[in-house]
Amino acid sequence: MLLLLGRIVFFVGLLITVVTLIAGFVLLYKDIQNWAQACFMAVPFGFMLMFAGLSTNIFLEPRSTDKD
Repeated sequence: MLLLLGRIVFFVGLLITVVTLIAGFVLLYKDIQNWAQACFMAVPFGFMLMFAGLSTNIFLEPRSTDKD
């Protein structure tokens, strides 16, 4: 259950990071400074979610016990 939650958090963080980064640059290009700044401020939050989901997956993923 936690492994699935980690994967969901990872992809939500990836989505937030990519969408807000692209939207921030588009809004900056269109000279809408306030909204661009808000989008750029959301990028670290998405990156933090991505890192938390990746860490959860690494720690909880089953490992093989074969020692070939």
